[in-house]
Amino acid sequence: MIIMDEDIKEYLMEKFGRIHPVFEAMDRYNPELLRGFVTMRKATLKPKGAPEGALPEKIKELIIVAVEVALGRGEGGKSHARRAVRLGATAKEVEEAVELCTWLAGWSTWVDSGMDAVLAAEDEEQKVREGKPFYWTKEVTTEKK
Repeated sequence: MIIMDEDIKEYLMEKFGRIHPVFEAMDRYNPELLRGFVTMRKATLKPKGAPEGALPEKIKELIIVAVEVALGRGEGGKSHARRAVRLGATAKEVEEAVELCTWLAGWSTWVDSGMDAVLAAEDEEQKVREGKPFYWTKEVTTEKK
Protein backbone atom coordinates (compact mmCIF):
# COMPACT_ATOMS: atom_id res chain seq x y z
CA MET A 1 0.00 0.00 0.00
CA ILE A 2 1.38 3.40 -1.02
CA ILE A 3 0.97 6.03 1.71
CA MET A 4 3.34 8.64 0.31
CA ASP A 5 2.44 12.30 0.13
CA GLU A 6 0.36 13.27 -2.91
CA ASP A 7 2.91 15.83 -4.16
CA ILE A 8 5.64 13.19 -4.15
CA LYS A 9 3.38 10.64 -5.83
CA GLU A 10 2.41 13.21 -8.49
CA TYR A 11 6.05 14.08 -9.25
CA LEU A 12 7.12 10.43 -9.46
CA MET A 13 4.21 9.62 -11.78
CA GLU A 14 5.09 12.60 -14.00
CA LYS A 15 8.75 11.68 -14.27
CA PHE A 16 8.63 7.86 -14.15
CA GLY A 17 5.10 7.02 -15.32
CA ARG A 18 4.64 4.77 -12.30
CA ILE A 19 5.55 4.42 -8.65
CA HIS A 20 8.62 2.18 -8.76
CA PRO A 21 8.96 -0.40 -5.95
CA VAL A 22 12.21 1.34 -4.93
CA PHE A 23 10.17 4.41 -3.96
CA GLU A 24 7.44 2.38 -2.27
CA ALA A 25 10.01 0.70 -0.02
CA MET A 26 11.79 3.98 0.67
CA ASP A 27 8.47 5.59 1.65
CA ARG A 28 7.52 2.65 3.85
CA TYR A 29 10.81 2.65 5.78
CA ASN A 30 11.95 6.27 5.63
CA PRO A 31 9.50 8.75 4.07
CA GLU A 32 11.86 11.63 4.89
CA LEU A 33 14.57 10.02 2.77
CA LEU A 34 12.12 9.80 -0.15
CA ARG A 35 11.09 13.43 0.39
CA GLY A 36 14.77 14.46 0.38
CA PHE A 37 15.42 12.52 -2.83
CA VAL A 38 12.41 14.09 -4.55
CA THR A 39 13.33 17.57 -3.29
CA MET A 40 16.85 17.24 -4.69
CA ARG A 41 15.56 15.76 -7.95
CA LYS A 42 12.98 18.55 -8.35
CA ALA A 43 15.77 21.10 -7.96
CA THR A 44 17.51 19.69 -11.05
CA LEU A 45 14.70 18.04 -13.05
CA LYS A 46 11.83 20.47 -12.58
CA PRO A 47 8.21 19.39 -12.44
CA LYS A 48 5.85 20.43 -15.25
CA GLY A 49 5.03 24.11 -15.16
CA ALA A 50 8.20 25.12 -13.30
CA PRO A 51 10.66 27.29 -15.21
CA GLU A 52 13.54 25.33 -16.72
CA GLY A 53 17.11 26.03 -15.77
CA ALA A 54 19.80 27.05 -18.24
CA LEU A 55 19.96 23.48 -19.60
CA PRO A 56 16.81 21.98 -21.08
CA GLU A 57 15.67 18.73 -19.45
CA LYS A 58 16.56 16.80 -22.64
CA ILE A 59 20.21 17.82 -22.24
CA LYS A 60 20.14 16.94 -18.56
CA GLU A 61 18.82 13.48 -19.42
CA LEU A 62 21.63 13.03 -21.98
CA ILE A 63 24.14 13.96 -19.28
CA ILE A 64 22.57 11.43 -16.92
CA VAL A 65 22.86 8.77 -19.64
CA ALA A 66 26.58 9.51 -20.03
CA VAL A 67 27.18 9.49 -16.26
CA GLU A 68 25.31 6.21 -15.74
CA VAL A 69 27.18 4.61 -18.65
CA ALA A 70 30.56 5.92 -17.46
CA LEU A 71 30.00 4.77 -13.89
CA GLY A 72 28.23 1.54 -14.79
CA ARG A 73 25.44 2.53 -12.44
CA GLY A 74 21.68 2.53 -12.45
CA GLU A 75 20.28 0.85 -15.52
CA GLY A 76 23.30 1.71 -17.59
CA GLY A 77 21.58 4.75 -19.03
CA LYS A 78 18.69 2.87 -20.66
CA SER A 79 15.79 4.49 -18.84
CA HIS A 80 17.29 7.95 -19.10
CA ALA A 81 17.92 7.36 -22.82
CA ARG A 82 14.23 6.55 -23.20
CA ARG A 83 13.28 9.66 -21.22
CA ALA A 84 15.63 11.82 -23.34
CA VAL A 85 13.90 10.57 -26.49
CA ARG A 86 10.52 11.48 -24.98
CA LEU A 87 11.92 14.96 -24.41
CA GLY A 88 12.98 15.30 -28.06
CA ALA A 89 16.42 13.66 -28.23
CA THR A 90 17.31 11.28 -31.02
CA ALA A 91 19.07 7.95 -30.78
CA LYS A 92 22.03 9.65 -32.49
CA GLU A 93 22.19 12.26 -29.70
CA VAL A 94 22.16 9.47 -27.11
CA GLU A 95 24.89 7.69 -29.05
CA GLU A 96 27.04 10.85 -29.10
CA ALA A 97 26.63 11.26 -25.33
CA VAL A 98 27.78 7.65 -24.95
CA GLU A 99 30.65 8.19 -27.42
CA LEU A 100 32.24 10.62 -24.98
CA CYS A 101 32.37 7.88 -22.37
CA THR A 102 34.48 5.60 -24.54
CA TRP A 103 37.50 7.88 -24.45
CA LEU A 104 36.79 9.56 -21.10
CA ALA A 105 35.96 6.43 -19.09
CA GLY A 106 37.15 3.57 -21.30
CA TRP A 107 36.02 1.34 -24.11
CA SER A 108 34.21 -0.98 -21.70
CA THR A 109 31.58 1.74 -21.18
CA TRP A 110 30.29 1.05 -24.72
CA VAL A 111 30.41 -2.71 -24.26
CA ASP A 112 29.02 -2.83 -20.70
CA SER A 113 26.07 -0.46 -21.08
CA GLY A 114 26.56 2.26 -23.70
CA MET A 115 25.31 0.18 -26.61
CA ASP A 116 22.24 -0.86 -24.61
CA ALA A 117 21.44 2.80 -23.87
CA VAL A 118 21.58 3.58 -27.59
CA LEU A 119 19.37 0.55 -28.38
CA ALA A 120 16.90 1.74 -25.73
CA ALA A 121 16.79 5.15 -27.46
CA GLU A 122 16.17 3.47 -30.83
CA ASP A 123 13.39 1.39 -29.29
CA GLU A 124 11.83 4.48 -27.72
CA GLU A 125 11.95 6.39 -31.03
CA GLN A 126 9.90 3.56 -32.55
CA LYS A 127 7.41 3.71 -29.68
CA VAL A 128 7.05 7.48 -30.17
CA ARG A 129 6.37 6.93 -33.90
CA GLU A 130 3.73 4.33 -32.98
CA GLY A 131 2.12 6.65 -30.44
CA LYS A 132 2.85 4.35 -27.51
CA PRO A 133 3.03 5.89 -24.01
CA PHE A 134 6.26 6.29 -22.08
CA TYR A 135 6.97 3.61 -19.51
CA TRP A 136 10.16 3.82 -17.48
CA THR A 137 11.88 0.47 -17.98
CA LYS A 138 15.18 -1.27 -18.45
CA GLU A 139 13.69 -4.02 -20.58
CA VAL A 140 15.98 -3.46 -23.58
CA THR A 141 19.04 -5.65 -23.94
CA THR A 142 21.38 -6.71 -26.71
CA GLU A 143 20.18 -10.30 -26.40
CA LYS A 144 18.33 -11.65 -29.44
CA LYS A 145 14.68 -12.49 -28.84
